[in-house]
Amino acid sequence: MKVFLLRHGEAGFNAPSDWLRPLTEKGERDLDTMLEAFSAEHSVSRIYHSPYLRTCQTAERLSAMQGGLDQSSADLLVPESSPQSVTDWLGELAASGDVDRIALVTHQPLIGYLTCLLVHGHIRQPEPLLPGHLAELDMDFPAAGLARLIQIWRAV
Repeated sequence: MKVFLLRHGEAGFNAPSDWLRPLTEKGERDLDTMLEAFSAEHSVSRIYHSPYLRTCQTAERLSAMQGGLDQSSADLLVPESSPQSVTDWLGELAASGDVDRIALVTHQPLIGYLTCLLVHGHIRQPEPLLPGHLAELDMDFPAAGLARLIQIWRAV
C-alpha cells in the first residue's frame, strides 16, 4: 500500500479565519511544479483532504494532475488530529480493500507526527514537511513503525 502525505501549498494570511486561508499564487505555482513531476511517476487511487480551504484547493490541483480523481473531505485530517486516529482510519480503509494508493492532504503538525508514527513507531521526531511537500510512504499495512519513507517530493 502506498500512502502519499501531502501538506497543503503555501497559503496567505489575509482571511477571516484559519479555515478560510487560500493558497497564494506562489503556492499554486510551486504545487503545480511538484505535482506535475510526481504525477509523471505515480498514480493515486483516492484523495482525502481536510475541510480547510487551502487543503481543498491543494487536493483539487492534485486531482487535476491525476486526471480528475474523486476527492473527499475528512474531518480527521485537521491540524490538531491524533496521528494514531488517522493511522487507525487508514487501517480500516486498507482492510476494506478500497484503496491501495491513497493521498492525504493535510497540515502541520499532523502530517509531521503521522509520518514519524508510521515510519518510526513514535512521534518524538516529527517530519518537518514544508508547505507543498509530499512524503511518499510504502507499507504492507498502515500501522505504527511499518512504513518505509521512499521519498520527499519538493517543488524545487
